[in-house]
Amino acid sequence: MRWDAVGYFAGMLLMRAQPLLEAVLLTALLPVEDFGRWSWALAFYAGVIALAHGGMPAAMLRYAAIHRQEGPALLHFALRQLFYWMVIGIGGLFGLSFTVPLAVRWLMWAFLPAVPSFLVAEVVRAYLRGRYENLRLFRWQVTSTTIGLLVLAGFALTWGLKGAALARTLQPLWQLLPIASLLLQALRSEKRIYPGFVRFGYTSLWGNLALEGIFVLPTWFIGWWSGSPTAIAYWRWATLLPLNIRVLFAQWVSYLYPAWARAGDKAFTLYMQQRWKVWGVASLCAIGLAIWGFFWHIFPGEAYLAARPYYWGAVGVGWLWSTEALLLPNLLSAFGDIKAYSRAYLIGLLVSLPFYSAGQGNLWWYLVGLGAGSIGAVFAARKVTHRLAARV
Repeated sequence: MRWDAVGYFAGMLLMRAQPLLEAVLLTALLPVEDFGRWSWALAFYAGVIALAHGGMPAAMLRYAAIHRQEGPALLHFALRQLFYWMVIGIGGLFGLSFTVPLAVRWLMWAFLPAVPSFLVAEVVRAYLRGRYENLRLFRWQVTSTTIGLLVLAGFALTWGLKGAALARTLQPLWQLLPIASLLLQALRSEKRIYPGFVRFGYTSLWGNLALEGIFVLPTWFIGWWSGSPTAIAYWRWATLLPLNIRVLFAQWVSYLYPAWARAGDKAFTLYMQQRWKVWGVASLCAIGLAIWGFFWHIFPGEAYLAARPYYWGAVGVGWLWSTEALLLPNLLSAFGDIKAYSRAYLIGLLVSLPFYSAGQGNLWWYLVGLGAGSIGAVFAARKVTHRLAARV
């Protein structure tokens, strides 16, 4: 593997592993109920972010991959479009805060400053990924993630849940300051228009929103039905590692995506070359995760043992989402068929919703819904990929 690829994966994995590392830290430092409250607020934050990015990161990744000669002007254009989505994100999170108990509501308010900084950061990440500026991306990710984890751990150790909330409020400082020069260069560049950029982003938004909805809605429903932070803490630990494995493979596909986008009809050949590698590594990871379940009495500890059966179920679901349910829709997006990409995940969400509606306080229903959503997305995408295969 080339060194630029190593740098890319190291930086992106550290950044994408941040929610996992945060959860490990807070599990060790907070009581179960406080960890559940944090996870409840985080789920609403994640759902709002999925809507508020407006598809701009997906559009940036594709346009930066195709127009590699373009620089700050492309980033400037994307940041201008992002402003309106920031307003939607902040307003949405504030409005949803009134649907939860006060003990969670103030946490959601503490998350508000992180909304615009996260949106800007996602667009910049897509910009650097599309241009394969992996060393720059690596330095930024290592810096911001390391500082964020250290501040979170120190504040939570000193002031508990209130300290963790303060750390999230201050997140823009270490998230944006390391890339301040890049942002200033972009904002000072000429104003240009990139036809199709917003349309591509808006179309991809619905697919990305449906995908995120499949994963965040269970926490919303569990909270609304049960009102129990403990139930949410159990759900979070049941799905934490399996779904972070999915994120790991998403970064693998993200690294391949710009090459797929430029390859045209050859993208299907590249997909076939990577497919069995993904399946093999995902299977090994699933086996390792299943074995780790026997050591739950060590960590996360006795307080979370009731969630262990759900964890084993989530390992299988995570495997499904790490293979074809991830590969096929992204292949369609790389071909430029963003409508088929979005349609696949919309169908996955529609398949999941009946199980979520029936779940109420039963966590098994939500796991079945997650698995059914992945199968629905695969079948929806497979019909289109058969046509792609015929063109090769």
